[in-house]
Amino acid sequence: MVSVTRRMAGLGSSGTGLRATAGFDVVLRRDLRAGRRRRRGEAAGACRCQGGDEASVDEVGRLRSALEQAIEGEDYERAASVRDEIKRLTEADKVQIADANESFYRAFGNGSMTEMAQVWGHGDHCRVVHPGAGCIMGRDGVLTSWKHIFSVGGYDIKVDQVEIHSLAGGNSALVTCTESVDSGATMGKIIATNIFEKQKGEWKMVHHHGSSNEVLVENPWTI
Repeated sequence: MVSVTRRMAGLGSSGTGLRATAGFDVVLRRDLRAGRRRRRGEAAGACRCQGGDEASVDEVGRLRSALEQAIEGEDYERAASVRDEIKRLTEADKVQIADANESFYRAFGNGSMTEMAQVWGHGDHCRVVHPGAGCIMGRDGVLTSWKHIFSVGGYDIKVDQVEIHSLAGGNSALVTCTESVDSGATMGKIIATNIFEKQKGEWKMVHHHGSSNEVLVENPWTI
């Protein structure tokens, strides 16, 4: 059974960073260097985001414009109809975002690369920051990091979510939560920020940042 400290290594005074498996640091440094090379020559603050679903954003924008026009024209029946359609689309997105977030934690708990690959979106703007580690950039680098974590012998981790909050707008969504991680030998809590993007009609993760919320303890019942 893998210790949660492998996922959360580097949170203590040693500052050694993530040690999921031997060689992970090599991957981390390589991805960081690759990210720096990609950013050279770019204008300061330039956005490299790609893969968004512009059609969904245009649809919501079109409906909002139609709502304003209906109100200005005092066509309140039309305004009510458009408002209902906006609400329907918004509620549908909320459900799909919650499902996408749940799929991520199911893949995390199962240690399944197949599931994790389905959760993540495509694009150089994909990012992951594991507890105590630096930022890994790009879909390939992100999935490689999870592969190293899952490859630890006897991987068996239970992950629960509490204090879940979400915010969506257009083709982007933000979900924050506290991860309760239990490997049997150790328990810990991680503050997580997850960003999703609508790609080809589906909500896909493009950013995950996990930071320790407390010091791990061997036996929480003794506190």
